[in-house]
Amino acid sequence: MRGLTPLEVFGIAIKSEVDAYKFYSSLERRIKKGMKALKERIEFLKNEEEKHRLLLLTFFRKEFPKTKLRLPKKSIAPLPRISPKGELSLSDLLKAAMAAETASEDFYRSAKEKMENENTQRLLTYLANMEKGHHYLLKAEYDLLNTFESYSSYKKFSLEHLGP
Repeated sequence: MRGLTPLEVFGIAIKSEVDAYKFYSSLERRIKKGMKALKERIEFLKNEEEKHRLLLLTFFRKEFPKTKLRLPKKSIAPLPRISPKGELSLSDLLKAAMAAETASEDFYRSAKEKMENENTQRLLTYLANMEKGHHYLLKAEYDLLNTFESYSSYKKFSLEHLGP
């Protein structure tokens, strides 16, 4: 985090949200039809990442109205590619997503210190808190998934009545 400028912070943050959106989109497609509740939660997370990207973009444009946004090649925490062949288990993918959400939370908390604008500091605190919430949502699904011996057992258990 040392040496990053506010401009670089925005680029890294927006890139991270774009990558998270792509990851959750791929993960959502990978989830089987019988796992409706999990699929809805992943769709929720995907939509949250898009909202975060738009928020960051709005703040970027206010703080740097004449600057073109440049996204770095790498994100805060690289997420695995989701192969249609399913080399990684759903459990492994959820674990990777939890790690990425935690890395994003940590990044936003330390990036806040680089910002002079109080509204941007508040935004980064808000995003850090949201990423923490995403981690716990994923953790609940991960724990539930791992309490069952098979995906078919998991599919039979439904938390749909509890909502997203």
